[in-house]
Amino acid sequence: MSDHFDLHLRYPELFEPLTEEQRRNVMQPLASSWLEGDNPTREDVTLLIDYELGRITAEEYDRQALAKALAYQVLTSQNAGSQNAGQQSAEEGE
Repeated sequence: MSDHFDLHLRYPELFEPLTEEQRRNVMQPLASSWLEGDNPTREDVTLLIDYELGRITAEEYDRQALAKALAYQVLTSQNAGSQNAGQQSAEEGE
């Protein structure tokens, strides 16, 4: 997790087309996510801004967010499985 919540500074070009209200609508959920330990990516910011600007529907936003979450879940479970297999092999070798 980044020490500072600075997505608007890291990706200023993404925030340019937003009004102040739209900016708050985007920053609030990203800040909440960051405070919970998530580290929102450029892709996360772009997706939320696209939804806020009406470039994608709520259904499309949900579909893309769910696909990303499921991909992350698969990746972390595979990594956990690899670590457990390595640990088990090491224990068997003792």
